[in-house]
Amino acid sequence: QHIRRRELSTMRDRINCMRSLFVQKMQERGVAHDFSFMREQRGMFSLSGLTPMQVDELRRTHSIYIVGNGRINVAGMTRDNMDTLCDAIADVLGNS
Repeated sequence: QHIRRRELSTMRDRINCMRSLFVQKMQERGVAHDFSFMREQRGMFSLSGLTPMQVDELRRTHSIYIVGNGRINVAGMTRDNMDTLCDAIADVLGNS
């Protein structure tokens, strides 16, 4: 039981870290869209505020798969894929 709580805590901390890193990386890219609200959300998924057209463009031009309503799988974010994700979203937002 103690090990499970520790694993849950570790996963929760990692997801929260990815949320903060995502917000930081998007701010560094200077996009007008404010993603800071994502730091306050909880859970494995987050609504991004991206439109269905932006989500479709991410899929078509960058092979980034986000649910049509803009829901992002935060648990799937890693330090290794964060720049690719943020570059793609910044590109789509710049083209919108």
